[in-house]
Amino acid sequence: MILDARCVQILNMLLSSSTHVTADKLAQSLQISKRTVYYDIQKINDWLQCQGFSKLKHVRTIGFYVDDQAKKKIAQKLQTLQPIRHYEYSSEERKAWIGLLIFSRNHAIFLRDFLERLQVSRSTLLNDIKELKAEWQSFQLKLEFHRKQGYFIKGEETQKRKAIVHHVAQLLATVGYERLCSEWFGGHTLRINDIIRQSESFSSIRYTDDVIHALTIYLSIFMKRWIHGKYVQMDAQEKEVLQSTREYKAAHYIITQIENAFRISIPEDEISYLTTYLLGSRVTDDKQIDQSSEIVTLKQMIKNMIDDFQTYACVQFKHREELEKNLLIHMKPAYYRLKYGLHLQNELTQSVKANYHDIFTLTKKVVHHVENIVGQSVNDDEIAYIAMHFGGWLDREGVSVPTRKKAIIVCESGVGTSRILQKQMEELLPTVDVIDIISVREYRAYSLEHVDFVVTTIPLQSRDVPIYMVRPILTAADKMLLLRETNQLSETHALSVEALLEIVKKHTTIINEKALIQELHEYISQSKRKEVFKKPMLKDLLTKRHIQFVEEVGDWKEAIILAAKPLLANGHITNEYIQAMVDNVMTLGPYIVISPGIALPHARPEHGVKKIGMSFLKIKNGCLFSEKEEHRVYVLIVLAAIDNETHLKALSQLTKLLSDKENMRVLFSTNSVEEVLTLIEAYSH
Repeated sequence: MILDARCVQILNMLLSSSTHVTADKLAQSLQISKRTVYYDIQKINDWLQCQGFSKLKHVRTIGFYVDDQAKKKIAQKLQTLQPIRHYEYSSEERKAWIGLLIFSRNHAIFLRDFLERLQVSRSTLLNDIKELKAEWQSFQLKLEFHRKQGYFIKGEETQKRKAIVHHVAQLLATVGYERLCSEWFGGHTLRINDIIRQSESFSSIRYTDDVIHALTIYLSIFMKRWIHGKYVQMDAQEKEVLQSTREYKAAHYIITQIENAFRISIPEDEISYLTTYLLGSRVTDDKQIDQSSEIVTLKQMIKNMIDDFQTYACVQFKHREELEKNLLIHMKPAYYRLKYGLHLQNELTQSVKANYHDIFTLTKKVVHHVENIVGQSVNDDEIAYIAMHFGGWLDREGVSVPTRKKAIIVCESGVGTSRILQKQMEELLPTVDVIDIISVREYRAYSLEHVDFVVTTIPLQSRDVPIYMVRPILTAADKMLLLRETNQLSETHALSVEALLEIVKKHTTIINEKALIQELHEYISQSKRKEVFKKPMLKDLLTKRHIQFVEEVGDWKEAIILAAKPLLANGHITNEYIQAMVDNVMTLGPYIVISPGIALPHARPEHGVKKIGMSFLKIKNGCLFSEKEEHRVYVLIVLAAIDNETHLKALSQLTKLLSDKENMRVLFSTNSVEEVLTLIEAYSH
């Protein structure tokens, strides 16, 4: 049987991809329906079997792929087929080809050249050119036409190179490396490919096949520009930095070999420019990562990212050092890609977003550490690569991320205020994601289908999800409310006698319905009373032996250690828990200062809690938890929780106690254990 043009195109896309390709991706690239994709896949499978190959592999939700061992043989077989003159390129592919034809031209190029190459109508091509003009504005490039010179591009050479990289990435993802080499760039690509592979010995780094394929095509186009004197210019200081890297040696080898093989002269700046690509290229391994100042910075950045990820995901990586090492191998080239504006397309981005949404969201929360270093935002393709690292490590360690809740914030106007509120919520509720910040007007039409609760700074009309009204700067009461209520969202709904009765009626005959209802009510009430009994009240936890008064302390660390002393002495916690509380403040800042003058030190139960408890410390002269006076604390209440629920009743009672201004005045002025106990007793009911 014979493969038509579109089937060849699909097969080339799969051959050139190092990962699975979804039916959606194929349909989008070819501008056809998913049904057509599956029809073409069937034809491809029939052809493969006729040629003695296995069918395409397919994994549900991830997509199609070809075994690595079979790729080369299938590619060789495709090259023996009769050349297909009319190839059905998509609009995006046509625009990419138009761009590359202009960038690599060695003579004046006109519309007829595009018509001959792409075999579409004149009006279609004119529309493609119009769209391409608009797209190139993002590269600060301008497409112009002269009746003698034909089409040409105005702009800086570095921007032109970025556009070339962009278009090559598009075509590699769809048309495939083999077809690009055989039909468009000629036999010299084989020599360039060999030179790149030989250069690996100079840098002790092995690049992925995708990187080698892309570099081969880039250099094939760059070489055409070098022949016509089109060179980049690099900053002298930047060149000096680049020349100290191992990648520079590899780049120097590649450029020198190309000069010798093709008898052309290439300026030194091009070696530095190629170095930026090698620095930004993905690798399979890197056993000799240097200890430059940039690497030291990257290592600290990775530590910060992992710290934040663990906090937000409520997990602890067991083999953290190994994770840091592996992440550094990935983040080093990612850092250079972002620094030099080299966009690496990730075919799995949409799949990661759809199938690993929580991990992608968590990763997005921690990439600000990368953005702070490179000075620009991190795109979704790069975020997806980092998320794949975190996700793979979680799978490896058998750790699952707790179910995450989604919230929106509704503010009357001030975006700045709402951002502050978002930051407070993220610190207070690490398993909650703020997915949107909207105005009151937007709220009325906003779909709450995937929203667990709404946090607002102004009164709102009740809808289908819980609404919590708080102040823009969360008070102690606000924080306690959110802590309590968001935990309750995960609890099972209260049993309904009516619902139980309907179920019973479906499967049996009720002799005395009235008596059954009464007994069910008694049983549920009894269960509720037991549940209440299991959750201790404030007075059960803050007892006389857990209350202390001091004049002053040395610093905030000493304050936490002293405040936790009664819990340690009475077997509620271990020293590990005290250290965890101190470490939390060291890492996250003074987040435990929940209200002016009040701090609530705590850590996770697994960090050393033996049994539930609370302790109280009053410092007469106060203690600063940061350089700001607003973080001066007079009362510390240490919480040792054994799980997410048992302490909630006592915490709710403490919230009410602290929300009263008169109570606060008493706490800040008293030196009497009895006065504190009287207050606690008043709110323990």
